[in-house]
Amino acid sequence: MADDDKGAYSPFFLSGEGIMKAIQRGFTLIELMIVVAIIGVLASIAVPQYQNYVARAQVSEAFSLASDVKVAISEYFMATGGFPQSNADIGYATDTSPTGGGQAGAGNLGSYVSYMAIWGAEGEYESRIVMEMSEEANSAIAGKWVVLEADAGEGSIQWSCRTTTGDTNKMELKYLPATCRDQK
Repeated sequence: MADDDKGAYSPFFLSGEGIMKAIQRGFTLIELMIVVAIIGVLASIAVPQYQNYVARAQVSEAFSLASDVKVAISEYFMATGGFPQSNADIGYATDTSPTGGGQAGAGNLGSYVSYMAIWGAEGEYESRIVMEMSEEANSAIAGKWVVLEADAGEGSIQWSCRTTTGDTNKMELKYLPATCRDQK
């Protein structure tokens, strides 16, 4: 076999200038490790943000379920001139009590809401809807409360929202809708 034939079967060949080069195929180990590290950093940022998104979506279920109760409260107010003081006043269920204590209300309403009740006037509000997130909800909001408060305005009912003031049932503000974060 002549010297000219060796280059055709070898992974190395001589260039026109006489420098030996290797034919590169695929990625090196270090390149793959860098890609894996970048993916790991991105995942460490994305996963907690996704968990926050899931919790906020679950809290929005409580507000969706409360819309029927808000309508019933409004109808009660228009018919009687006052606010209902419990679920029984508007014909809603009173089969469940919240874990933190309080008035009986409706239980197991949705996938992530375990309790909803109308609580009567006290302090600055005339009526409120108290909702407790179920144990099936994201662990950051499970067992926490969301509160909608009603006040009679001129010709309409003004609603505000917040979490409870109790330490054990208080939800972090970041899980509430943006419109609730700057209220009371």
